[in-house]
Amino acid sequence: MSTAAIRKFPVGQAKPVRPSRVLYLGPAADELCTVLAAQVGRLDLSYHADVQSAITEARARQYDLVLVDQRDSNLASQLILPLISGLGYPVKLVVISTFSDIGHYLSVPGVARVLAAPLREAQLLRVLGLERRTPRGESEERPADEPKQAPGKSLVQQLSDRCMTLVSTAYKRAAFALLLVLFVTFSFYGVLIGYFLLSTSWGAPMTLTRGHELVLKAERDITEMRVALNQTEQRMTESELAEETSTNAMNDARSQIKTALGTIKREIKVREKQIIIAKRTVSRLSKVHKEIAQQLESGGVRSNLNELYSKRLISRKDFTSSSLGLLEASQRLVSVENEIDAMQIMAEETDGTIELLKLLSVALQSGEAIISLSAAPPELLLVVKQAVEARAAEQLAVAQIASVQESRAQMQANQSVLTQQIAALELSAVGRAIHTRIDVVFVPYANANSFTPGQKLYSCSFTILWCNEAGAIGEALPGEFNAVHPFFGKPIRGTFVEASAIAPEAATREIIHGIRAPFFF
Repeated sequence: MSTAAIRKFPVGQAKPVRPSRVLYLGPAADELCTVLAAQVGRLDLSYHADVQSAITEARARQYDLVLVDQRDSNLASQLILPLISGLGYPVKLVVISTFSDIGHYLSVPGVARVLAAPLREAQLLRVLGLERRTPRGESEERPADEPKQAPGKSLVQQLSDRCMTLVSTAYKRAAFALLLVLFVTFSFYGVLIGYFLLSTSWGAPMTLTRGHELVLKAERDITEMRVALNQTEQRMTESELAEETSTNAMNDARSQIKTALGTIKREIKVREKQIIIAKRTVSRLSKVHKEIAQQLESGGVRSNLNELYSKRLISRKDFTSSSLGLLEASQRLVSVENEIDAMQIMAEETDGTIELLKLLSVALQSGEAIISLSAAPPELLLVVKQAVEARAAEQLAVAQIASVQESRAQMQANQSVLTQQIAALELSAVGRAIHTRIDVVFVPYANANSFTPGQKLYSCSFTILWCNEAGAIGEALPGEFNAVHPFFGKPIRGTFVEASAIAPEAATREIIHGIRAPFFF
C-alpha cells in the first residue's frame, strides 16, 4: 500500500528548501538506491548502514537532512532519532516507516516528516526538494497552457485517465457525504442524550395482549380469586348447615330443659305435700306420745296397779298381765319418739331437697351456670343429670351458632372483597387485555406529572422530530413495574398508564411524549 508523505511545514513556509547535504541511514533498499543514484551530482549524499558510523559522520560534518529507514526491525536505529535531535545544529529529520507505525514516529520530538513504505519516486523527490529529471530529447520546460499529457497516448488511454479522474472526484465527494452523514448522526445522538437527561415528558409505549407476562399474571390472579370465591361460597353453605344443626340442637336442649323444669316442679309439689303429711304425722304422734307418757308417769297407772295388788283386789295373774301391758306401753312410747324423730328428719331432708330443686329450676330458667348438685337424693340424680346435660347442650349450641354467624360474617366480607377485586381486575387494562388488545405507556416515576389522565400523547417519526398527536392518556394501572431505559439501557422503576385511541404505528415506537411534542414541532 502506498500513501503520500505526511508533511509538517512550518507556519508561513510554502514548500521545503532543497538540502545540499543528505545523510542516509538504513539498509540498501532498491527503490532508494534507484532514486538517489539518479540524483548524483545534485546532492552531497552520504550512506551508512551502521548507527555508530552515522552518528560519528553527522557530528564530524554538518548535514541539512538526515534520512532514517526504520522498516527493518532488526536495525537498531530507533536510538538515533533522539541522538540526531541533539547534534547541536539544525537538521531536518525524515523517517521511512511502515504504515502501521506512522503515528508512533509522528509523536517523536524532532521528526520533521514520516514517509510510508513502499516509497514513490515523486514522493521522495518532494522530500529532498528535487524535481524529476526529464529523459533526453525531451524539453524540460513546457508552456504554461500546454496540457501535461504523455506524448503518444492513445484515445483509450486518455478516456481511461478521464474515467479515473471522475472516479477520484466521485470518491472524494462520497467521502465528504459520508463525513457529513456521520457529523449529522453524532449531532443527533448528542441531542438525544441531552433530551433524555433533561426531559420529563417521555414514556415507553407497550401493547398488552393475551400471552404477555402482565396479562398472564392478571389471568392467574383472576382464576385464583375465582377459586377462593367458590371456596368461600362453599364454606358459607357449610356454615349455614352447621348453624341449622346447632339451632336444632339448641331447640332440643331447650325442650329437654322444659321437660326437666316440669319434672322439677312436680317433684317440688310432691315433696311439699310430703312435708305437710310429715308435719301432721309428727303432730299426731306427739299427742300419742304425750298421752302414753302421762300414763307411765309415777303415781299413775303403775302406782294404782301396785295399790290394787297390795290390797288383793286383783290377782297375781292380772297384776302380771297389767305389768306386761305397761311395759309394752313404754316400748310403744319409745317407738313413737323414734317415729317422731324420723318424720322430723325426713321433713328436714325433704325441705333441703325442695330448696335444691328450686335452685336448679331458677338456674334452668335464667340460663345461669348450674352449681354442683352432688347432694341431690338418689331418686333425683337422673333428673338433675338430664337438666345439667340439657343446659350444657344448649350452651354449646349457642356458642356454635355465635361462632358460625361470626365466621359467616367474615366470609361474607371476604366474598364481597373478592367480588369487587375480580370486577376491578376484569375492568382494568390488563384484565381487558385477556380478550382484546390494550395499549399502555410505561412512565418512570420522574415523568409521572406529565402523564395525567386526559392529557394528549404525541409520537415522533425520528424519536423527537416530526411529531403528531397519537392519542390520550387513560387511568393508571395499580402497582410498581420495572423496565429498561430505551436509550441508556439501565433498569428504571415506574408505573403503567392506559393509552386510549392510540395510533397503531405509535404503539410500535420506542418512546412516546406527553403534554406536548418535543421542541414544539
